Amino acid sequence: MKVTLAGYNIDKSLIEKIPEDTIATPETISAAYARISRDPRDVPELRKEAREQVKKARRSNQAIVFGMSHHSVAEHAYFNFDILQISRLALEELEARRIGAAYTEKSQRYITLQGDFVVPAEFSAEDKNAFKDLVTFQNDFYLRNLKKLTDHQFASNTELAEQARVVTEKGTSSKMNRAKNTLEGWAKEDARYALSLATQAQLGMSFNARTLEHAIRIMHHSELAECRELSQKLFEVTKEVAPSLIILSDPQEFKKTFKTELQDDHFKYTRSNLKKFVKKMVEKYGGGSSADVPEIVSESNEKLILEHDVDKNIAAAIIHRDSQLSIEESYQVTADILSSEESGKAFFEEVLKFISAFDSLPREFEFTGDLKFELVVSASNFAQLKRHRLMTLLAQDYDPALGITIPPSIKAIGGEDKLAEVCRRSEELYSDFLPKYGKAAEYCLTNAHRRRVLVLINPRELYHVSRLREDAHAQWDIKETAGRMMKLAKKVAPLSFMLSGGKDQFEKMKK
Repeated sequence: MKVTLAGYNIDKSLIEKIPEDTIATPETISAAYARISRDPRDVPELRKEAREQVKKARRSNQAIVFGMSHHSVAEHAYFNFDILQISRLALEELEARRIGAAYTEKSQRYITLQGDFVVPAEFSAEDKNAFKDLVTFQNDFYLRNLKKLTDHQFASNTELAEQARVVTEKGTSSKMNRAKNTLEGWAKEDARYALSLATQAQLGMSFNARTLEHAIRIMHHSELAECRELSQKLFEVTKEVAPSLIILSDPQEFKKTFKTELQDDHFKYTRSNLKKFVKKMVEKYGGGSSADVPEIVSESNEKLILEHDVDKNIAAAIIHRDSQLSIEESYQVTADILSSEESGKAFFEEVLKFISAFDSLPREFEFTGDLKFELVVSASNFAQLKRHRLMTLLAQDYDPALGITIPPSIKAIGGEDKLAEVCRRSEELYSDFLPKYGKAAEYCLTNAHRRRVLVLINPRELYHVSRLREDAHAQWDIKETAGRMMKLAKKVAPLSFMLSGGKDQFEKMKK
């Protein structure tokens, strides 16, 4: 076995010391790794070629990541960002990305705030003055009451206060006085409740290229000018370093490369359209019966919703997010919308109207009881299935009693019996080894052998599986599995899954 450190994040000041004739870019790692599956050469050799031929590596990335929709290749490239003078509100939108992202913020517990804040560009000159007066008033509360809150914490937590006093008397620096820092931190945390969401923050952030591209695209159409500015700045500092991995962020470059317009309607219109649409639905269908509300268990402000109807949960989540209704009221509106096949279909058509073949479904499609499947798959099928990391996948050991999967092509050339004989002999040795070696006996089995797996998957991720694995370019084995999964899913949630299917059929299905 060989383990090689192929690359790592290093400080930009060190990258700048690399000779001028060398292009330092994480694209070469992505390009090399993208070719592993199709190129017989060893990985280090692929990386060497990519480093030496950066233009070729970039063309390869464009073809594989976007032409073939293998977006996961972009996850091999990582970027680190220092972000300063961003508001707490914009930070919430930035940090909505969950996968391929890491954030470390300057804490409001450990740092005494200086009152710095962002003045929104959207405000008029007059309103900016009024806003500044308000924030000054908010900050004044923080500054005036911080000492009082600190004294309160020391008085209320005598044991910690005593520890802090003893450590101070020993001459230990305040920085190393854990008890003192804890008490002061609690005070700062409480004082900050008066602060505006415009309060400035700063953070270190790391994104892989796929996550970066999504952040740039979605924030480019944000309702906040601050987030639109942030989107542009993220694009500007990375477009020269890794243009091939963030091409969906650049409509002009996308059109030049792929000779087609970039469909950005989902990012432009879905959220704003849903807010208007939900308002209209609430006005039309509001005031439903309490009988339409699912069983809900409450504890103070917390509610556990016991509802498993997929279409109903997704529709209620959409109503809830884009209104100011409680969850009970959202389900009442939903019940009326779904009371007829016609109105239910019209509702979901409106929700999905701006989705393109490259887009994920809105996050509301996660708000439901996950769909639970038991599958019997070949090892070859499982190798692809396991790449869908956002679903829960629980696999049994391989079991020769489940039979084997024989490709149609092997049947077509008359090789079925020969493959069956290969598998039979494999199973014989497996059976001999199993009592002696346990799990290691599975080394004897083939890619044709099968295992049972349990899959727990939300509708949003199941759409992704369908889009990728029901496509014409998908491998036949997992394509058949995905097709049967979707057939079952459509039986229980025909509205939610009306736009599922392979990417190649997307436009036809949408029409």
